[in-house]
Amino acid sequence: MSGFQDVNPDIPLTKYCRNATNREGDTFVGIKSENIDGEHNLSIHFPIGYKISDNEDVVRDEILELVSVLQEYNDERSRISQIAPEQVLKTVRFPVQAYMTVIMEYLNNGYYQITEEQFTRGTSGQIHWPRTVLLETKNAIPTENGIVYPQYRVKQHNETDKDLITEINKFCVYKSYIRLGWIYKLQSPKKPKPVENTQVYNRYLSDKILRTNVDKDKRLFQAMLDILNFENTIDDPEQFYFGTNNFEYIWERLIQATFGNVEKNYYFPRTKWLLKIGKNNENAALEPDTIMKESGDVFILDAKYYKYGVTRFPSDLPNSSSINKQISYGEYVSFDEKFEEERKAGMEVYNAFLMPYDSCEDVYNFEEKVENYYSIGEAVSDWKDGKEKYQRVQGILIDIKWLIKNSIRPSGKEIFKLSNAIKNSIDENKKK
Repeated sequence: MSGFQDVNPDIPLTKYCRNATNREGDTFVGIKSENIDGEHNLSIHFPIGYKISDNEDVVRDEILELVSVLQEYNDERSRISQIAPEQVLKTVRFPVQAYMTVIMEYLNNGYYQITEEQFTRGTSGQIHWPRTVLLETKNAIPTENGIVYPQYRVKQHNETDKDLITEINKFCVYKSYIRLGWIYKLQSPKKPKPVENTQVYNRYLSDKILRTNVDKDKRLFQAMLDILNFENTIDDPEQFYFGTNNFEYIWERLIQATFGNVEKNYYFPRTKWLLKIGKNNENAALEPDTIMKESGDVFILDAKYYKYGVTRFPSDLPNSSSINKQISYGEYVSFDEKFEEERKAGMEVYNAFLMPYDSCEDVYNFEEKVENYYSIGEAVSDWKDGKEKYQRVQGILIDIKWLIKNSIRPSGKEIFKLSNAIKNSIDENKKK
């Protein structure tokens, strides 16, 4: 059976890449490794609306950006914990960040080696007499037979110690090459000798992590330990997923991370039961995805990882339940007494659905668009007259490739641009 080492480095990375379609269960986003009929099959799945580059160097960066976002924004709701029985793939907690840490350290500095002598106080080990005399004389005890040192300055690492850390690193570099070297098109490093006793490696690295004070080394040692723990399981899987079948949760978190600039709990409408028998009961609050404020105005944002930006089918738009929920959020902020002072100061309340798209598609370039945002229209309800801005929920597409590449904490610049896109959308749709 073939494995990672059989991934052909001459095949362009673009050949491994595709987009999820969100049709018939095709929702996976991430890296997938399978054995199909005894042959290793590797594929990288990008989210809907993401324009995959056909340039080899660019697509490598795109894969790394996707991995970074999956690593950063995966949570318990979005992370794959198990695969349905009909899927014969094994699923593991693949330590992708550990492999990348080891690879990048190897590319930048080669194999890890202890080159500088380090010393510590102690009573055992190879004594460094010049340092002992210089630093420990004040603690020395004079005797008839000469000076006695209660503590010496001894070498922290012996030659065996130095060889062992390099040996472990070589093992981890090789395994990292086998797993993810195809991204970097690395030349195969020399295959290390087989590991006979992984427990020795594990204990040694655990001790190194505790004793080192250098953050960079600590991160590398932890990555090496994660790799050892993964590689030396009883059932060492060649098949794995790194990613999610529920990218909608990551889309929500990306929107929140980029545009959420206030504590959204303050904007949750709450309900309760006032009961004749027993205690009253508080219900779970309605929770908008993201609240954004700009120039005193409130924007209630619902992140929808829907495929309308790709299909342009109206059936792929938010339904009545979602629309009415957004209007309820807006009505709460527009009328509840706790927002009275803000309303007196001129606060307007806006509503918007945010969905992914590829801004480079020709269909979106026949008219001017606002940066990476595009208005598709608005959703209205028969039970409201549409006179208030919050009653008209704007449909805004956001370039998903841009959002992944620039995933950032709340950005004043982008908050301003999105607020303008929503306001412009209101004005444009009012003319229709």
